Amino acid sequence: MKKIIFLGFLMSLSLSVFAQLSIPEPSPSASFSQTLGFTKIKVEYARPGAKGREVFGKLIPYGEIWRTGASDCSTISFNEEVTIGGKKIAKGKYSLFSIPNVEQWTIILNTDTTLHGTSGYDDKKDVHRFTIKPEKSARFYETFTIELSDIVKDNGLLYLIWENTMAKFEIQSNAKERILADIDNKINKLKTDNSKLYYQAAEYYYNQRMELDQANNWIAKAVKMEPENFYYPNLQAKILETQGKFAEAIPVAQKAVVLAKKGNMTQTASNWEKKIVVWQQSTGVKSQATDEHAGHDMKDMKMETKAKLNVDVQASFTKMINNYYGVKNALIADDSKTANAQAGEFVKMLATVPMSKMTADQHTLFMGLSEKVKSDAQHINETKDIKHQREHFNDLSNNFFAMMKGLNANEQPVYQQYCPMAKGYWLSDNSAVKNPYYGKAMLTCGKVTETLK
Repeated sequence: MKKIIFLGFLMSLSLSVFAQLSIPEPSPSASFSQTLGFTKIKVEYARPGAKGREVFGKLIPYGEIWRTGASDCSTISFNEEVTIGGKKIAKGKYSLFSIPNVEQWTIILNTDTTLHGTSGYDDKKDVHRFTIKPEKSARFYETFTIELSDIVKDNGLLYLIWENTMAKFEIQSNAKERILADIDNKINKLKTDNSKLYYQAAEYYYNQRMELDQANNWIAKAVKMEPENFYYPNLQAKILETQGKFAEAIPVAQKAVVLAKKGNMTQTASNWEKKIVVWQQSTGVKSQATDEHAGHDMKDMKMETKAKLNVDVQASFTKMINNYYGVKNALIADDSKTANAQAGEFVKMLATVPMSKMTADQHTLFMGLSEKVKSDAQHINETKDIKHQREHFNDLSNNFFAMMKGLNANEQPVYQQYCPMAKGYWLSDNSAVKNPYYGKAMLTCGKVTETLK
């Protein structure tokens, strides 16, 4: 009898097990890894859904700490030191909490990664707290999403997106510090005299848009050491183009054309030839240098008068220059809101330039730079994070300077200035230095590098 009862118990237990359903988690777990520079970053979190509910302010109350996900606390780990919210964060694994509010979010990194939700959270274990401003997302996100994107110059933005709300903050790798230290050690301290090293250093500075004069010096050494290497004059011409030094770029680009043709790089050679024609016509410089001496002999150049801009085109540029100065002055005053607005006005004015009233050469040069200038200004207009604005301001300054110089678009003197600390350029209507990269913290750091009259 006991055996029958026991067997009945086992059968009922077996049936209860088979009766259970296998159901997916309501907030599925997710993880991703991303490399920034040399740094490996991993994020692990759970993804709750809106499911018809009002999320922020209701499901996630304002002013209360949130696990920034669901289930266990979300975590983020780094295999080496990074900088977040202006503070260096040691390598390791951290829990990621947040306190959402309408106007700002508080982001929290905490050392306790074992928590389920916020239960047991101890603010004494916080390693960093900082605030960011939320924005409206471009579309509705049903499922909470964390992603690391917009990777520029070995840094990236971590996005927290749900419903119609988006909050983001920058994660900076230490790649730039490591590379600059390596360059300084090998070139300045060890005095390594190697063309490939000069090329790599120049290319890095060019990609970072920093100290382009130094980059040009290094690549010029590489050209001298290996005059038949196409990649060296090719890079030097790009550097000079970015600086708006079209007259100097002409013979260097001619050298690149010769070497490109030798290497059967016909499309590259054609691209440089088209630019050379535009530069010659826009600068009034006609190079008589032969292919054999291109890039080494500037003495055979003669100057011609540049074509003046049409009155309406000039009026548009004058307004753009004023908008640019509005961005610059706002950054000097540490005013990200005004910088944002002035950059938006700059983009609007750029779209109104009457290109039909330009000469063919002016139109070609304008089109070659307008998309870059537009992109630079849009980045500043899309954020109110002043640090992010300043990062894009350097590229805006370089590209707008090249455009103005090529078109002779300034009616008043324009002073190109440079800050060695920020390794960034800007333009001013006054020779007196007022630094937009550090504002009040380092107002007079910098020098005039070139003047458009």
